[in-house]
Amino acid sequence: MLSPLRCLLVDDEPLAHTVMRAYLDRLPGLATWAGSCYGSVEALTFLRTTPVDVLFLDVDMPVLTGLELLRALPQPPAVVLCTAHAAHALDAFDLGVVDYLLKPIRFERFIKTINRLQAGSPAGATPTTAPVPEPVAPSVPDSIFLKTDAGTERVRFAELLFVEGYGNFVKCHLASGRVLLTAETMKQMESQLPAGQFMRTHKSYLVNLASVERLSGNVLLVGPREVPVGNTYRQEVLRQLHLR
Repeated sequence: MLSPLRCLLVDDEPLAHTVMRAYLDRLPGLATWAGSCYGSVEALTFLRTTPVDVLFLDVDMPVLTGLELLRALPQPPAVVLCTAHAAHALDAFDLGVVDYLLKPIRFERFIKTINRLQAGSPAGATPTTAPVPEPVAPSVPDSIFLKTDAGTERVRFAELLFVEGYGNFVKCHLASGRVLLTAETMKQMESQLPAGQFMRTHKSYLVNLASVERLSGNVLLVGPREVPVGNTYRQEVLRQLHLR
């Protein structure tokens, strides 16, 4: 039986850890959570005592950047850079990273990275497990068809930031900035969206957990928009975001 890849995430944004852990939880047997570090100095200490197979590394961090950390490691594990900026790509591959993920990271792109790591890559350390085939696609679909005034449109779950109740309709807010109005109820939308990825945060809002950037009080930052968290839903929101 293959051993799962031991993954360490180094990122100064707490919700980045929540998203990555949720992704790893959906790939049992292939990868496992080895730990969380919220800065490069903390990661240096962690790596002295704890072996890992894969380092998921943010670039823009205070005190010591991700690239500076990578240069400081004498024998780094396989490294995957996770950043919102494509400008670091050239430096990343000069340093021999296995992959380069642009935030917000889509789950299907994350699967490809895990598969590449499982197969082993000359650009980074060889994982402790043998190559495996591409994971079987989830049983749930990766998109939904929405009826709008312009017709019926496919919307991928990864592109759907959140759903907002709007009278007898709902507004679907997309990562592209578009807003689609459709004659669905919140209950109907909730039944059609994967529960592990979307959850109610308010009686009028359904949120894509992978798109959450920050929680401040009773307000979530989802992409560029703020979404309220109702008192009825707060404890479950905290649980789903691994904040309690």
